[in-house]
Amino acid sequence: MSMGEDELKKKSITVNQKILNLINNFSNNSKIGLFYPYKNEVNVLLLAKNLEDKRKICLLPKVIAKNQPLKYFPYSHRAPFLEKGFGGIMEPSGQLSEDPDIIIASCAAFNDEGFRVGYGGGFFDRTIMELKKNKNLITILAAFELQKTKYQFQESFDEKVDYICTEDRTYTL
Repeated sequence: MSMGEDELKKKSITVNQKILNLINNFSNNSKIGLFYPYKNEVNVLLLAKNLEDKRKICLLPKVIAKNQPLKYFPYSHRAPFLEKGFGGIMEPSGQLSEDPDIIIASCAAFNDEGFRVGYGGGFFDRTIMELKKNKNLITILAAFELQKTKYQFQESFDEKVDYICTEDRTYTL
């Protein structure tokens, strides 16, 4: 929350470029799960145009019920049909969900081991666990370096991500 609007946008663009570089290295991954930025998180919605230009399908998560995995629905920067959802976060208004090949997750904090802390609810962890049962899911955390911590906060139900992209570097885990 300490970043101003200009700094947030500039760092978001840098993080997004690192995410795009990663995605370009993966084949057969056409469905990308983005997230609607909450508070001062990385604005990964800025990726949508570039991904759509590369014929990728952008998806946004929606909370279906407490203690359940998220469901992902189509999203386009050209026609962002969104409505206020769980916790006041904007969610897609679509009806037909799709499973992403890649999930880009948000966080309040992360550590070197590839674990993240969200804002409570465990939605991303449940979603990642569920989707990994049926497919080879790739998970990327979009974060800022100032969100990095040395704390070992992970619990048995927390899911580790595969990559962390910050404005300074890309962590491969």
